Amino acid sequence: MFPISVLLIVLALGAAAPASASLLFVFGSSYGDTGNVKPGDSSRPYPWTRPYGETWPGVPDGRYSNGRVLSDVLGDALQSTPPVSISELNGVVNGSVGVNFAVGGSGVLSAYGYPPISSQIDAFQGVVSSFTPEQLASAVVLYATAGDDYFYYLTVQKAPIEGIYPLTVNVGKQMSEDLIRLYQLGLRKFAVTYLPPTGCLPIATANSSFSSCNDTWSVNVAQPHNARVFKNVLGLRHYFYNGSIVNLDLYTAFTNVQNSHGGLRPCCIGADSSSKCGSVGAGGEPAFTVCPDPNSAFYWDDLFHPTEAGWQAVVNQLQSALGPLR
Repeated sequence: MFPISVLLIVLALGAAAPASASLLFVFGSSYGDTGNVKPGDSSRPYPWTRPYGETWPGVPDGRYSNGRVLSDVLGDALQSTPPVSISELNGVVNGSVGVNFAVGGSGVLSAYGYPPISSQIDAFQGVVSSFTPEQLASAVVLYATAGDDYFYYLTVQKAPIEGIYPLTVNVGKQMSEDLIRLYQLGLRKFAVTYLPPTGCLPIATANSSFSSCNDTWSVNVAQPHNARVFKNVLGLRHYFYNGSIVNLDLYTAFTNVQNSHGGLRPCCIGADSSSKCGSVGAGGEPAFTVCPDPNSAFYWDDLFHPTEAGWQAVVNQLQSALGPLR
C-alpha cells in the first residue's frame, strides 16, 4: 500500500484551537453515521439495538460502535463544530452547525437497495442555501465509505471476486462525480477515506474464527479500490484549484494498530451462524455475546466496525497533519 507520508494524510492532534471552529459535513455510510438509520428499520436494526452504544452514551443511539465513530473522533481532532444528523433537523437548518448525511449501509452506488451517497448530496443541495459562501469554503467534508458496494457484491450477490474489478472502476468514477458536485456547491476542503484491509474485517475473518486475514479480499477489493481513489484524488487536486483534498489511509492505519489493540476478534459476536451482534432470539433474549471490556478490542462487531478505542487508535495513526484542511 501507499505509505502515509506519500499520501498527505494529515491530522494534527493537540494543535491550538482555531479562532473560529469550521463546520463539518459528513457523507457516506456506517463509519460516519451518527444516527441517520431510522429506529425500527428492520433491514438495518443493529445501531438501535443493544449492545450498540453501551460504552457511550450508554444506550443505542444509531452509531455502529460501542461509542463514537470515525466522524466523531475525526471531528474532535479537527476541532470542528460537531454536526447535527440530518434525521434530527425536521426540515429546519439554522446554519450554525454542519450536517451529517451519512447513512449506514449506503454505497457509492446502490448497495443493498439503499439510496447511494449521491442521494445524500441531493439532501445537502436542498439545505445549502442555509450556509454562507464563507462557511462553505471553510467547512470540512468527510467522505467516508466502508465498502458496502463490495460486500453486497460478494456476500449478497455472491459474485466471484475475480470479476470485481469493473465494480471498482464504477465506484471510483462515481466517487469523483460526487466530490466534484460538492465542490460545485461551494465546499472546498475534503477528506476522502481509503478502504481498510477488507480481508481483515470480521465479515471476512469469521470463517477462520477471526484468527487470520483473508488476503484474497484485501488484494482484490481494498487495494485496487484505494489505488483508483489515489489516482482520482490526484486528478481532482488540479480541478479543485482553490481547495484542498486529502486521502485518509484507513488501510495502513488499521493494519498498523489492529493486532496491538485486541487483534482480529471482535468484541460483540452473534451466538450462532444466523445471528449477529445485536440480534435477538425468538423470545427477545440476546443472541450475541459481548467481551468484558469493549475498548480493549479493536473491532466492535462481527461486520466491519471498530470500537471507539479502535477509532481513536486509527486517528492517532493519521496524525501528521490534515494541515490543508485547517
